Amino acid sequence: MDVADSGDVALQICADNAYVAEHVLRRVEHTLAGRLSTVYTVTGQQRYTSRAGRTSSAEARALIGFHDGTANLDPAHNPDDKDLVFINPNNLHYPPNPAPGTPGYGGGPSFPPDLRPVPTTEPAWVSGGTYLTVRASMIDTDTWDASPLGQQEREVGRFKLSGSSLDLADDPALRTAQPRFATDQANTTVPLNSHMRKAGPRRPGTDDNQRRLFRRGYPTIAPGPAGRLERGLIFIGFARTTSTQFEFITRGWLRNPDFPVAGAGVDPLLQRDTAVAGGYYLVPALENANKPWTWRLPPLG
Repeated sequence: MDVADSGDVALQICADNAYVAEHVLRRVEHTLAGRLSTVYTVTGQQRYTSRAGRTSSAEARALIGFHDGTANLDPAHNPDDKDLVFINPNNLHYPPNPAPGTPGYGGGPSFPPDLRPVPTTEPAWVSGGTYLTVRASMIDTDTWDASPLGQQEREVGRFKLSGSSLDLADDPALRTAQPRFATDQANTTVPLNSHMRKAGPRRPGTDDNQRRLFRRGYPTIAPGPAGRLERGLIFIGFARTTSTQFEFITRGWLRNPDFPVAGAGVDPLLQRDTAVAGGYYLVPALENANKPWTWRLPPLG
């Protein structure tokens, strides 16, 4: 499957009805005709619940049936989380790239030698902005649905019904509780290559928590070949850097077969999906938070 060109500008249009979103896009294309052309579009949906009203994080599930975004950041209420989302050129305290073969329990982990360098400067005008990552991917739901429940839970690292970590009780009240492996890394009830453990290793005495990002997932359903539907996820993430957060998580953790220990394997969920569109973008800060058109742009000249 071909991956769409990332384009220069990302436009996220959210509405309660697809007609409204389509109309907004049409007006943008009309107004900027000759100056902007659409490279690709991906449509997503709010995560579904049979209850009327907005879907809460406690109810949100991806198309694979598991809770989505369980351990997300809360930048609106937590200043430490806010610090991980918004750029501060005067305080670039980013975690360094670990050396290949950094000591750990059980041998390793080992990291790719060509990780992107950690940023050392940021222009003043990006202060208060954030970096956006967009990744739309499709998953082979036929093979996923055919997998036994226990295998699905081991790949994710959580119970499907409650959303709690596999090393805790299968209890909805524990959905957001810290997993036991956070304080006992030798506990492998949550498999070392599970998505939960690869994406959020929680190793004591490390910079792991400084690599988290604020994210949102939108299930996507699109026509596929031979009259079939393709199903997947539009991942949207916001972070103060791309290299030390999304890229490091992807290359240093998820796709790294030697993390968190040598021979742990690649995240099995990434082996099930295929990226179809995405890119990296800068979201400028606003001069006035109540006026979304007042972006702080780079100085002319």
